[in-house]
Amino acid sequence: GHILRHRKKLMFLELNENGYQDEKAEAEANRFATDLLIPPRLRSELYELPKTRAGVVAFAQKAGIAPGIVVGRLQHEGLLPYTHLNDLKVRYRWT
Repeated sequence: GHILRHRKKLMFLELNENGYQDEKAEAEANRFATDLLIPPRLRSELYELPKTRAGVVAFAQKAGIAPGIVVGRLQHEGLLPYTHLNDLKVRYRWT
């Protein structure tokens, strides 16, 4: 969201004592990513889906996204504990 919505020269990695330096830009980027990854038309279905591996995988296929994105969204919104279904997330390690 930052790359597409905000000036490319802005830095968003640094935090001040109250959180992000530019709270408005951070909130806008989060909303953009939220709606881009899982379209608003599927939001109610996301909230109602069974919090099981099969439920997450089926929803991800319908939305055309990776199951790990669904897991991350559910966790971020407090609908799934951060300890559940993490194996559906793809992780990368920089060497």
